[in-house]
Amino acid sequence: MRYIFLAIPFLFLANSAFTQAIPPYHLESNLSPGGIIELYWDDSPSEGLIEDFEDGIAQDFQFWTPQYGPYEGGGYYTIENGYVQITAGIGHDNWGSAIYGSNYYTDFESKLKLTNVAGISSKALIFRSNGVRDDNFNGYSFIISYGFYPPQYAVFRYIDGIPTDIIYWLGTDLINTEEGDTNSITVVGQGNTFDFYINDVYVNTMTNPLYNQGFIGFMNDAGNTERYHEITCSPYAQLQDRSVEPQRGTPVTAWLDDAGRSMNHPPANLINTTNELPPRNEEIHHYVQNDIQNETDEFVEYRIYRNGEYIGATPDNIFTDQLPAYGEYVYRITAYYDPEGESISSVPDTVRWNEVTYSLAGVNTVVPCTGGTITYDALLFNELPQSFAHVTYKTYVTTPNHSVVGPVFQRTFTLAPGAYHSIPGLTQTVPAAAPPGNYFMHGRLFYQGQPVYEQTFQFDKMGGGE
Repeated sequence: MRYIFLAIPFLFLANSAFTQAIPPYHLESNLSPGGIIELYWDDSPSEGLIEDFEDGIAQDFQFWTPQYGPYEGGGYYTIENGYVQITAGIGHDNWGSAIYGSNYYTDFESKLKLTNVAGISSKALIFRSNGVRDDNFNGYSFIISYGFYPPQYAVFRYIDGIPTDIIYWLGTDLINTEEGDTNSITVVGQGNTFDFYINDVYVNTMTNPLYNQGFIGFMNDAGNTERYHEITCSPYAQLQDRSVEPQRGTPVTAWLDDAGRSMNHPPANLINTTNELPPRNEEIHHYVQNDIQNETDEFVEYRIYRNGEYIGATPDNIFTDQLPAYGEYVYRITAYYDPEGESISSVPDTVRWNEVTYSLAGVNTVVPCTGGTITYDALLFNELPQSFAHVTYKTYVTTPNHSVVGPVFQRTFTLAPGAYHSIPGLTQTVPAAAPPGNYFMHGRLFYQGQPVYEQTFQFDKMGGGE
């Protein structure tokens, strides 16, 4: 019998690149008697943007490094083996930017690896945009900046080039600031909800319906020089568990624009007016296009971590582990590619190995208005080398009006050392006179008269008109 345990949140910190290293997903576990764990997951999706600039090109990217306006000092970009470097022109509005122009993305997971060369203000991952950052720019940006101590991040939306904060500036010690330091920023977007990561640590979430699809790219503020080493975007998206508390950081009290520069008034608060994708930019400066085949890196293996410790690897999407002792264990899987390295982890899966394993699972859980029988399966396994005499199994039912009936069934037995009981097809009769609605079936184990374990599942009694 399979037992699936809910994921406990928090993303494993992987010291890795991400180019084609898209993480595996849908990690699940099966706990067998004796503490044997079978892990299985879905393969990393191969579709999407994969670019590390190792071949000195930026296939299907569109660049915007404006050289016009009332300010001196035009912007430019260069592509070397392993990065694209953008120097944004001097002047308040002369941002440098680039987008991958081949695909719109709706649900996605995108990661950008970048290194600051000169300048302390904003650099960002662009997502769901209509193109590069010009006067017609519409979309979102996830920004980091070194303008204050500690450094800070923010999320902005843009309507016709005008920014409005969604997540206002927050200071965080997660951003590396020393000369030559590299950072990574990640956005996972699913529907109108977005999760944000800095150096693979979950920092925040936003919900905003303004743009439902668009391009992926990057940008940096006027007067700044930034190197972008890798950018990826997968059409797969898996949001973090909502029970996780992100490492949000400390609010910045100054009034700052999206470049992290001081303002003498609070940020504007624009009203969302549309959920349509704005028109794509028609005029693109420095358009780079070629017929070179898309880069692909070689998949090597999946790597398995238990409670943060590496325990093994496999090229397949299944792995068996022997738990060392009773307790709770958190598993995470990463994908490793050559030469780019290791992905961020899958959303984790948690297993609890108890001395006594006990579970109930409803099978037939709908009863007609004329009454009938529900069925359920039970599992009871004693891992300990000692017997338990006078174990009593009792069942109770909570009715739709929250009253408890029972015990409606009772049995006393001895649980022998290593005893394994898998009992399918247990039944409970529900009379026609029982009121319609939602019920709860409770199975409780008592040892020497004291309750020790309880399992519950729901069932429904239909009414006369259903």
